[in-house]
Amino acid sequence: MSENRTVKKEERSSRIKKSVVLSGLVGTGGLFIAKMLGLVYSIPLSSILGSDAYMAYYGNAYRIYNYILNICTAGFPLAVATVVAKYHVKGDYKSLLRIRRLAIPILGVLGFAGMMFMMIMAKPIAATMLQSADPSSLAIMTALLRLIGIAVFLVPVLAGFRGFYQGLKEMEEYAFSQVFEQFFRVGFMLSVSWMLVYVFNMERKWALYAAVVSTSVAALAGILQYYFFDRRKIKEIEEPAEVQTYEAQSRDVLIKEFLALAIPYLISCIVGYGDDIFNTILLPIGLARKGYDDATRDVILSACNYVGSKINAIPMILGPGFTAAVIPHISAAMAQNNRRKVERNITDCLNIILYIALPLSFAIGVYAPGIYHVLYYTEDLATSSNILAWNAVEGLLGTVVPVISTIMMTLGFRKSLLARLTAGAIAKAILIVPMVSWLGYPGAVLCSVLCNGYAGLFNLLEIHRKQNVSFRATIRIFVKLLFGLVLIFLISTILNHVGLDPGSGPRLVCLVRLAVNGLCAMAGYGLFTWWLRIPQKIFHLRRRKKTA
Repeated sequence: MSENRTVKKEERSSRIKKSVVLSGLVGTGGLFIAKMLGLVYSIPLSSILGSDAYMAYYGNAYRIYNYILNICTAGFPLAVATVVAKYHVKGDYKSLLRIRRLAIPILGVLGFAGMMFMMIMAKPIAATMLQSADPSSLAIMTALLRLIGIAVFLVPVLAGFRGFYQGLKEMEEYAFSQVFEQFFRVGFMLSVSWMLVYVFNMERKWALYAAVVSTSVAALAGILQYYFFDRRKIKEIEEPAEVQTYEAQSRDVLIKEFLALAIPYLISCIVGYGDDIFNTILLPIGLARKGYDDATRDVILSACNYVGSKINAIPMILGPGFTAAVIPHISAAMAQNNRRKVERNITDCLNIILYIALPLSFAIGVYAPGIYHVLYYTEDLATSSNILAWNAVEGLLGTVVPVISTIMMTLGFRKSLLARLTAGAIAKAILIVPMVSWLGYPGAVLCSVLCNGYAGLFNLLEIHRKQNVSFRATIRIFVKLLFGLVLIFLISTILNHVGLDPGSGPRLVCLVRLAVNGLCAMAGYGLFTWWLRIPQKIFHLRRRKKTA
């Protein structure tokens, strides 16, 4: 029995490694569970914190953390995955071992540099973000940034392990690691925060501190988990390396390959993930110029940077999930000079992301009042739900555009990608404050549509022109999906009018209404697109032939 299970497990793992669709879905599945845990924990945490201001502080701290972390991790882990995929296809196991010995120390150094930056710059960043003269608020925000800076050191080390095994297409372990880390984080966060407030009767700011410390605790647990996995799995590389007849690639050559890939990735993250900086530093300036008072700004920033980031994480998991899958698959196909496979991997990836992300982001906008009323604390439901609905557009852009950028980077179109990302970031930095001053928060979203949309569209045009990738089928699918979104809106509107409006009434009752309403709308979308044979095409579902 155990042998049969082992054989079946190896066969399943082999199928996943051969398919960018399965690899992406497995990676996304793990991230989905992790993000759902993040969504679930945010509900009791918002109750424990009990303040729009504290929720805004928490969201702002994580925006800065995510930006610095992306700079420290998005370059080398993706470069490691790309180089590992290349040498794995070649069967150069000695070079794979050398890559492993190089990758983790380099990422540790990058993480340490990021941590020191957070420690030193915490106070000036906090003062700029808050736009307030309150010394207690400044002290809390500064402490949060310094505490979360510890995770900036630990998480890159964990990313080094993930990048190495991502390159080997070990997507099941990649998914498990994400879930394991998040379970540990949520368990520590909620238990410690709850005890500090309700058992020890401490101020709620200590629950806020415990919430950010949980990221470092979970990262340590994730490193230990990967360490034991690595001890078992690395034998599959060490054994063929012992009988390999030729030497490994030199350390200098490997470092040059890392840098050639990592530096463009790094620059793309600095300019491509600028929304975290814009929404925490420039957005408050624009809101203050618009004339909002401190309380209204806290409501808007809480809805944007805390609740918006949590809810938008649901569609946005497709980005890192499929990015993790598409890099080794495209890299391997290019190493084999298989252009047809490269095109198939690109279009499969984009089609699936559009099919899932479009209805999810649209549903967030449609059900924003119900989501906020049922799940989150706010002092102004109308304003908060309106911000969440607008923020769903940012979530869709944040799902699709980074994946297109990763494809561009993997194909080697780095200079033009960086030029577009830089132009878009500069344009947004210039436009966001005047547009928010003029239009309020919607101005920030429209600014993103202009600047990020420009980069995504022209990157696709370059992929089409230089790589000869046809997007005609993707465009046809996109147009059909728009009709599916209309159906979601119609179903939700009808159900609202027949008594299933989740935006008002007792929370428990509204939770049931939200679930029934949302499930009916998404079921309608699924049946409509199935009738159009869209999922059959993008997931390569084929009817089994009947045997006599």
